[in-house]
Amino acid sequence: MLNILFKKLNSNQDNNNDKPKQVVNGVILLYIAFILSMTTDWLDGIGIVPFLVTFLFISFFISSTNQGKKWARIVMLVLILFNLLLFTANIIRLINNSEKEKLTSLVMVLYAAEIVVEIIAMIFLFSKPANAWFSVKRAEIME
Repeated sequence: MLNILFKKLNSNQDNNNDKPKQVVNGVILLYIAFILSMTTDWLDGIGIVPFLVTFLFISFFISSTNQGKKWARIVMLVLILFNLLLFTANIIRLINNSEKEKLTSLVMVLYAAEIVVEIIAMIFLFSKPANAWFSVKRAEIME
């Protein structure tokens, strides 16, 4: 069932036969990390409006990355680096017990899993075959 969902999310109107496996895997991992992130936000008590805005915002960037837009891949990298910094800050606060954190163990485990999946996705999306594909896609857009 998830395989069908990912194929639909990863489908594109143009010919996908030239898309490297690294890009396909990277985008699938971004969707998995996105699901983990939204679950973590929901468990952490995020409001409905920020939840929907985040959902639309990140969905747009993942979809654009899947379409071969180089700028979207860079934006995703910046967002993931920012997320990694926030995760590190949360870990430091938990270790120092500087404030009472409302983060539960489940939230922290899901957050850690999200970070790991995001890093692996970025490794795929910045691999040599993926870089070549994004460059070709950019050249096609410029024409």
